[in-house]
Amino acid sequence: MCELAIRRATAADAKELTSVLHSAYRENRELGFPAKAESVTESEVAEWSQEARIYVAESDRELVGGVRLEETEPERVKLSRLGVHEDWKGEGVGSRLLSHAEEVVREEDYETIWLTTPESHPYLPELYRRRGYEETEPYPLEYREYDEVVMEKSFRD
Repeated sequence: MCELAIRRATAADAKELTSVLHSAYRENRELGFPAKAESVTESEVAEWSQEARIYVAESDRELVGGVRLEETEPERVKLSRLGVHEDWKGEGVGSRLLSHAEEVVREEDYETIWLTTPESHPYLPELYRRRGYEETEPYPLEYREYDEVVMEKSFRD
């Protein structure tokens, strides 16, 4: 596993993070699951850092991944835009970002973290299931040729 530092992103990270997301989400498009993250603009990413919590992973000062957390209800946080630059996939970056996001949610005493993912994606739903996420409901997408599902992980019994 590579040496990584994970930190909260700032608007100054927008250019690099935009590049990472374009690279990360290219694979999903090639698999038939295009996402807005592949064409997000630098100004949109800069806005995210003002509206939500964005965490980035760096290796030797190179930004290699990121994830966004947004409070959607007082006890719930949505995880989105988890992406790893294509040159860094398979190095544990995504897993470390996901673990960091979950730790933030746990430390801040939220009850649930949730996300959406394409239900017929070849590996994402299973990856989240192995991490303790459970499918809770369908998430139909009228503007895409595929649907997603909501997956949740609870931090309280």
